Amino acid sequence: MTRFEVMRYAILGSLVALLTAGSPLLARGAQQQQTVLQQLSLRPTSTMENPYRMLENWPTLRPGMEWGAAIGLIPDDTGGLWMLFRSEPAINYIDADGQITKSFGEGVIVQAHGFCMDNDGNLWAGDSGPFGDDPSTRGRGFQIHKFSQDGELLMSLGRAGVSRAGEDTFIGPTACAVDQDGNIVIADGHWPRPSTAQQNGDRLVVVTPQGEFVRAVGRMGEGPGEFMGPHALAFDTDGRLFVADRSNNRVQILDPELNWVDEWRHFGRPSGITVLDDGTLLVADSESGAVIPGPPESPEGARAVRNPGWQVGIRVGDARNGSLRYFIPGTRPEGMAGDNLGNIFAGLTGGCDSSPSGGCLQKWVRR
Repeated sequence: MTRFEVMRYAILGSLVALLTAGSPLLARGAQQQQTVLQQLSLRPTSTMENPYRMLENWPTLRPGMEWGAAIGLIPDDTGGLWMLFRSEPAINYIDADGQITKSFGEGVIVQAHGFCMDNDGNLWAGDSGPFGDDPSTRGRGFQIHKFSQDGELLMSLGRAGVSRAGEDTFIGPTACAVDQDGNIVIADGHWPRPSTAQQNGDRLVVVTPQGEFVRAVGRMGEGPGEFMGPHALAFDTDGRLFVADRSNNRVQILDPELNWVDEWRHFGRPSGITVLDDGTLLVADSESGAVIPGPPESPEGARAVRNPGWQVGIRVGDARNGSLRYFIPGTRPEGMAGDNLGNIFAGLTGGCDSSPSGGCLQKWVRR
């Protein structure tokens, strides 16, 4: 099925849903159409070229550790990487052989989200807070924490338990990246979110390495330079920022001053994004075809099949011209990273038990 046909069926499905309200017979047909689109999203094969294979049983957790969603990945160009995951301890260094040699951050984070390294080598770990109303986490979450590589907690930004778009508070940080000036750009606004959280205000926040507020960019919306659940960030070597504007089903491109340049919708529903030194663009799609709650203003509505018909997996393209090169099907990562050796790292938030990697982290190498 061509991209045009998938888009045509998605549009027809939406029209059928509108026209069949109140008609059980026609509504049943709309549900069948929805099921077809979901099946298209989850198909494990593709005719696009895929020159990658997954390493089996890589990495290995330490005794007593349990897998959690691998949401933040920072490769070091040696074949290893730092991993932020939803288990304890939350931050781990994994060497090229798949062995964990450092672990820290236990008990600090409610819901791990967002991970980057500043120019001094410090690790910034986001905590988006709970996805729904959870009394057990009251007074915690909605922060970003700065650690040394030895595990010292150097600073925490945001007010614990407060989800609000302010100069000293976050709605829910989901990603971070370092700009050409060394400042930290933070994506703020996860969907779904608790009812007590601010229900709008999605944005990008710029802070200094010392944690001082510089400015906020954008607002919640679907227009150029507006955001709805920005979920991942990556700078290219020219200083352009690629934003995984997930609930808008698009990648937005901003210039070094964070002005809007372009948007690309042919990389699926982006959960994770990485740009390598040679311009290779890696985009992970983990949600197309899934029924997920979100903002009422989103293209599909508050609770619906997201980006129907688009196939989940990893799209490999060119950040310079937007072309697609390869596609890795049969995986649904949210965490996304790659190194300049050609390795691709994919972090799962579900289906970890069935992954040949043996857990929630996958390492893909050239065949």
